[in-house]
Amino acid sequence: MKVMSMCLSRRITAGLMAGVMCCLPLSNPQAQLALGLGLGGGASLAGAATVAGTTHVGGAASVAAATALAAGSSIAAGSVIAAGSVVNGSHCGSAIVLAESVSVAGGTTLAAGSSLAAGSSLAAGTALAAGTTLAAGSTLAAGSTIAAGSVLAAGSVVGGVALAAATSIASATTVGCGATLAAGSSIAAGSSIAAGSSIAAGSSIVGATAVAAGTALAAGSTIAAGSVIAAGSVVGGASIASATTLAMATTVSGGATLASGSSIAAGSALAAGSALAAGTSVVGGAVTVAGATAVAGTAMAGFGSTLAAGSVIAAGSVVNGATVASATTLAAATTVWGGATLAAGSTLAAGSALAAGTMVF
Repeated sequence: MKVMSMCLSRRITAGLMAGVMCCLPLSNPQAQLALGLGLGGGASLAGAATVAGTTHVGGAASVAAATALAAGSSIAAGSVIAAGSVVNGSHCGSAIVLAESVSVAGGTTLAAGSSLAAGSSLAAGTALAAGTTLAAGSTLAAGSTIAAGSVLAAGSVVGGVALAAATSIASATTVGCGATLAAGSSIAAGSSIAAGSSIAAGSSIVGATAVAAGTALAAGSTIAAGSVIAAGSVVGGASIASATTLAMATTVSGGATLASGSSIAAGSALAAGSALAAGTSVVGGAVTVAGATAVAGTAMAGFGSTLAAGSVIAAGSVVNGATVASATTLAAATTVWGGATLAAGSTLAAGSALAAGTMVF
């Protein structure tokens, strides 16, 4: 990781390097990286990026796919909460407009079609997936990290010097000075958005599937392309030293334990023997269950989830409004249309599918 230097895959002119060296120091709280200022369009995320500190929403930002908000986030008055969203553990059966701001204490997933009003904020731990577009006027504060593989479009300005051609970032770089990214720039997976950053009006947010520490994927599970395996995870007996984004679907041959900060992309499949730890949420697309999977905490199944025949619903669970008094094995597949809370000890049978909005807490 480098501070105050942009490691570029092409040779940089002496003038540009001089401009970079004249940048503000990292300790300066005013140092920012601005996205697409005055150039129209915006910068896109090519992979999952993590919000490392409170990031403010400067104007209406649409939610293009289900997005989980970390505890400490704030949803401003005037925001639109789409049907199927879950806010602090409560399901929204129909779209509502907030009359006053709401602080997120936990268990919050905004469904596609939601809109965050100006004044909202995303707390550290919120994950933004590929497909997110940060509109012109958005800023990345000093301390943000631009991952290797990111591309600075022609017209971007670094240290006061404009790039004449698109330039790729060869190694992860920490923003220690002001810079402006032109429309068409792409921010690679593994990038981090620091506290003090701002998301401008017109941005489009896509969530990623957050995984809690201790989540175990049994051998035979498939981790879809675009998933992020956090440092400290163990896959097939090998420890992952740094966060890694999968370029293609990977089948787990010897089991895997995922560290906090990992994210499972839509299309992944959980094999028999997998366990979902408290803190896991499914957003952005359905995750299928290929074999019996244990629920280690209370799970709120997203609307449209399917509980396959053979699934065991633990006592105290509520499915489509009906309370389960004693452990029950489903004789037929059940679709969640009215909300479902699965108590700890429930087991999902092969053929189940967890829809966007599913959370374990």
